[in-house]
Amino acid sequence: MLRVPERTCVCCRKKSAKDRLLRVVVPEDAPIFDKVQRMPGRGFYLCPDDKCIEKFVDEKKINKILKRKITVLSALRELLKTEVEASCTQNKKG
Repeated sequence: MLRVPERTCVCCRKKSAKDRLLRVVVPEDAPIFDKVQRMPGRGFYLCPDDKCIEKFVDEKKINKILKRKITVLSALRELLKTEVEASCTQNKKG
């Protein structure tokens, strides 16, 4: 039997299959959405849920999770929302 890797959402702490979560990598001071989930660096997983995304991009929350000051949160918020909408549309077609 094939074992599916699980990851935990950094906001709601729920476990889910890795491919059902969004991965964000922070190589410098700007978070990057990792669509293929293979970029080097420390990655954080999020549920594709508006509540978790809003919580993650909240300045206090993200700085606490990443243990450093992060900028360009509004751009990250929009990128994550766009990716969630695209994945939902893809799932409905397939």
